[in-house]
Amino acid sequence: MILDAALLTWAGLALLVTLTPGPDTMLVIGHALKGGARAGLAAAGGIAAGFVWYAALAWFGFMAILAASPLIYNLVKIAGALYLAWIGGQMIAGAIRPKPDEPGRAALGAPFRQGLLTNALNPKVALFYLAALPQFLPAGPDAPARAVLLIGVHYALGAAWLSFVAVSSARAGRVLGASPLMRWIEGLVGAALIGLGARLLFERRA
Repeated sequence: MILDAALLTWAGLALLVTLTPGPDTMLVIGHALKGGARAGLAAAGGIAAGFVWYAALAWFGFMAILAASPLIYNLVKIAGALYLAWIGGQMIAGAIRPKPDEPGRAALGAPFRQGLLTNALNPKVALFYLAALPQFLPAGPDAPARAVLLIGVHYALGAAWLSFVAVSSARAGRVLGASPLMRWIEGLVGAALIGLGARLLFERRA
């Protein structure tokens, strides 16, 4: 069926986007290295929860408003960039002056919240959907439901990949422990998040 072929093509495109390193990947790595697999998976869960946000935007047509309004787009972009910089700064501060045996290691609320907000405050995700989704949607009243389905496929692939990243990074974190190398890696992840925030802030829309 044509729909099946379109769905497979979309899944391939979504997989390529998923495997491209970005803020989501860096955030999961940072939390998993320091807080273990549960913290990394919590961050991945927050990112996956972003599906609800983008599915709602697609269903009610708000995604087009976000892209069409330079003011709204720039406000979201600035908020997202500053939030990434804030998280990255916290990671760098933690690498420079680590806390002894953090009691919050098992606390999952902060990683989940950071994952959700990092994903929701990235307007480039909405622009990707606006540019790519119409090529895979049928004309007619079924289009919003199909859009939600395709966004769900993307987020399902993302959840699987980020879960793998979380578990792998947690294993590396256990090996490195509280070594100086671990602190350097944590600092580099924080710097990467700040750099991604700066790129988001200064990048122009295509």
